[in-house]
Amino acid sequence: MATFSSDVWRKFARFFAWLFKTSLRRACYTLRIFYALLRRLGSLRFRTYFVGTLQEDLRPAICTSGLPAIHAPPTDINQPGDRSRCTLAVPVDIASPQHPLYPMSPSYPNSRNSFSIGTVDDIRIPNTNVDNGQLQGFLEVKASTGELQCIFSGHGAPPDRITLVSIIPTDVKRYDRNIKMKWVEPNQIVITPKDNKYVEEVEYGWHDFVHPEGPRVYYHHETRVFTDADMRPGKVDSKKFLAIAKALNDYAKSQPDVQARINDGTELVLELGCEKGYAHSIKSCGYYFVDHVERMIFWAHPYICEPDGEVLFNVKAAKKRSHIKYSLESQYWYHCELYPHNRYLSRQIFEELKEIIIHANAETITSDTSLAPFDGNELAKMLDLMDRVEGSIDKMHAHSVCVVARFMRLFTKVKYANFCGQPGARVDADRSIYYKEGHERETLIFRLSNLILWYGPRKHYKRIQRVWVDEIINAPRWKDFVTQLDYEWRGFTLYSTVMLAVNVSFLAVPDVYVPLQTSWVFMSALCSAGSLVVSVLLVDQFQDYQTAEGGALYMSLMTNAIPGIENLALMHSLPFALVVWAMVFFGLALSIFIFNTSNVVTLATMAPGWTIVLIFTLWPTMTTPVGWLLNFAKCLPHQPRRVVQCLRDSRHLELDQVTSDRFA
Repeated sequence: MATFSSDVWRKFARFFAWLFKTSLRRACYTLRIFYALLRRLGSLRFRTYFVGTLQEDLRPAICTSGLPAIHAPPTDINQPGDRSRCTLAVPVDIASPQHPLYPMSPSYPNSRNSFSIGTVDDIRIPNTNVDNGQLQGFLEVKASTGELQCIFSGHGAPPDRITLVSIIPTDVKRYDRNIKMKWVEPNQIVITPKDNKYVEEVEYGWHDFVHPEGPRVYYHHETRVFTDADMRPGKVDSKKFLAIAKALNDYAKSQPDVQARINDGTELVLELGCEKGYAHSIKSCGYYFVDHVERMIFWAHPYICEPDGEVLFNVKAAKKRSHIKYSLESQYWYHCELYPHNRYLSRQIFEELKEIIIHANAETITSDTSLAPFDGNELAKMLDLMDRVEGSIDKMHAHSVCVVARFMRLFTKVKYANFCGQPGARVDADRSIYYKEGHERETLIFRLSNLILWYGPRKHYKRIQRVWVDEIINAPRWKDFVTQLDYEWRGFTLYSTVMLAVNVSFLAVPDVYVPLQTSWVFMSALCSAGSLVVSVLLVDQFQDYQTAEGGALYMSLMTNAIPGIENLALMHSLPFALVVWAMVFFGLALSIFIFNTSNVVTLATMAPGWTIVLIFTLWPTMTTPVGWLLNFAKCLPHQPRRVVQCLRDSRHLELDQVTSDRFA
């Protein structure tokens, strides 16, 4: 009985708690609506508006309050010229050619309402449990290490320190979160008629958006902060997060060199570094500012560019600021690609990208040494895609903004790698722009191997030099290089198989077991088998390096060994050289089989034919080192006379020089 009574009281308590909570929530909603109305009316106290304009001003406040609202956007939502002309910021000249993907309306750039008007996915339910307590934070530089630290104070709690690290957009670990869910069977879910909201709550003041690729990102309108940190209630301390943003902005404004770059359009990105296994324990915080006017990222304290980092990118002789700016601009475009929401695609950016693609397409058609990072088919598809994107100009379409930003990032990165705008800029894909002392001469081992392997290594050496220019991979040329090698090696597997079958068939002929003849057949069979195995291994090895990134990794691994490219050229020429040697050994065995007879008629008949076939076979090799070797052997009888003549001529020149000096 006591248990039953306690259950009844527990149910009554839950009912009254739910009722009180619901009433309190509705009261908070009502207060927030009135607060928004008063704020709007206060901003309009010096102006007179029509009723329609007033309703347009109040729609964002109602939609962001969390009350049931009409989720369908108005018919003119993608027409920036029809928006309210009310703004709390100083207007900016959007017609300037320097303006990038601006996060505001093209007609009224600083409109604070632009982030509240969007698609159905942009309507959010804010968290109603708001604490008015403020957490104060200030920055200080640690004298011993030069690190920038944010120190928090407030609520009587002991000071907390977080190290601030200057990062770049590629340091945002969006694709390396390694967040996994438990593998369990789904449970039964009942959807009731009152379930009409399918979005999650976020901390007060934050908006969440779904990236076109799937991840969820967060944006704070007041501080213009983007982050990938989980800003749902109970995940990340929003007060501490905003205190870091405010401290960074104040610190940046206090720096004379940075103050001029901070304006109403400057964005801030924060990347939290939490301890492993403790999502609430913030160990460090990476940050960077975004300057949309200059298409650049910057920081409040120095950023160190490592030689193998994402800024310098291991590009040799990269030291001028006018050159490095292209790498920083590519980081800017990557930022726009990471956070494409609430940005209007300007016509100036669209036309600039379209001109770049058109020029790259024309250069690919008319030149074999184009610097474009895409081939002709890919550029044609990109042009077709730009025609589709043209309908998103001056509209808030995140997918189109993401596409344009990605293309701009790739083309800007190519400008940096090719020293665009510098005196020694690369204009051809197969031309080196560096002077490498002592790297152009072939080693003696390579020259000897080149003769033994039938001039195959030198041919592959030239191919590799055209594709691995200054340790940079051009994607279209690498694809052609891999395709050509794959086709060549697969052909050698067929030749090797045929030669192996011919050798085995030859050994099956009766009365063939002459010792020397059998030895040549065995050597031919071994070379055929070796060529077959090497071809299969090389084809399988290149399957993992089809892309340009994989090609750069492969070339770096293979050319770091001594003697570098020569070693790779020797390896690539083995299938060809082994097949040729297999044919040569089989030809010797066949010649022994033909001339191992005492029949005069056979010898008289086959000797001229054998001589003619030999001449025709050696004819193509006259332009190779084999031909040079034959010419050298041919002129050996005349070499002593030429040497004596050369010495005599040089002696006469020396006497003439001495005589002229004496008379002078």
